[in-house]
Amino acid sequence: MNTSIPLILTTIVTLSTITYTIYSAQLWRTTRAAAEISRQAALSNLWSELNRYVEILRHQEAPELAFLEKVSNLILEYMIADLLTRGRAKNDPNFEEFHDRVLALISENEADASKFPWLARLVEPVRRH
Repeated sequence: MNTSIPLILTTIVTLSTITYTIYSAQLWRTTRAAAEISRQAALSNLWSELNRYVEILRHQEAPELAFLEKVSNLILEYMIADLLTRGRAKNDPNFEEFHDRVLALISENEADASKFPWLARLVEPVRRH
């Protein structure tokens, strides 16, 4: 009886440690995902605010308008590139179909599409992993 009590307590501590480790790993993954979502939301909000400011400057015919429009396009291009990279990395089955449809749409409307430099990110070849 005296030897079984330490064995039972050791088993309980071991099971508790395993359970704690599993849930800690899940919490860590969830926290990383939440941080990434927050980062994307902050960048999106920054881009939206920049575009609001660009519209104000457009009405004022400000000389720095062209520069800020280029900055806005660069931020948009980065956001698109980041989303596309994640879609490719996750081997999303819908991504290849999306890519093909966008490519067809852009090739049908090349004159209009050329006015938007960030669209080039959408037609980059899909890298197979």
